[in-house]
Amino acid sequence: MNGLDVERTLNAAWQTFVDASQPNPDLVVTTVEARGDRITRPMLWAELEDVRLAFAELHAALDEESKAELPATTLWSVKDVVAHLASWATEFTRQIEMVAAHVPFDYLITFTPRVGPTEWNAREVDRRRAMSLDDRFRELDAATARIQELALSLSDDLLFTAAELPQTPDGRPESRWRTRLADLMLMKCWHDRYHLERVTQILDF
Repeated sequence: MNGLDVERTLNAAWQTFVDASQPNPDLVVTTVEARGDRITRPMLWAELEDVRLAFAELHAALDEESKAELPATTLWSVKDVVAHLASWATEFTRQIEMVAAHVPFDYLITFTPRVGPTEWNAREVDRRRAMSLDDRFRELDAATARIQELALSLSDDLLFTAAELPQTPDGRPESRWRTRLADLMLMKCWHDRYHLERVTQILDF
């Protein structure tokens, strides 16, 4: 699968969460609704812990540098995918903390129709080019652990009330996504598992 196909697959899946035809879209289909479960703090913590453990296993399995350099797409190596996951873990953490602090977002992340946030993704992976594989995994784990802390410590009003985020389908501030932070945490887990599955297939684990 080439890089564009991956972006299209991910963007199509994101759109199951977002009604992009509305001026201020809510995430109308959440992970929890698809699963038929009610979101609780212990569930959020456990979901995040599950992906943390999966990443720890992947890190341990990449015991040779050559494995991390294997192509995951036509554009990214396995090491690049780890940088991509780390960048989104850090971004999700930033968004949750800004909402919790009632700080308005002064930037946008455009999810271009049918292809996703390609410019943002490329820029963030490039920013991590000089980082070692270990450092990329450390960033990913630290950000995920921080989100676990926030899942347990945020007030109900913050965790379970829709908040306006910087993601937008068309680059317009008035089209920014709105979703609960609890749903955003689960979306992170879904995104992580998507890439984990692909990487483990490539590495034949």
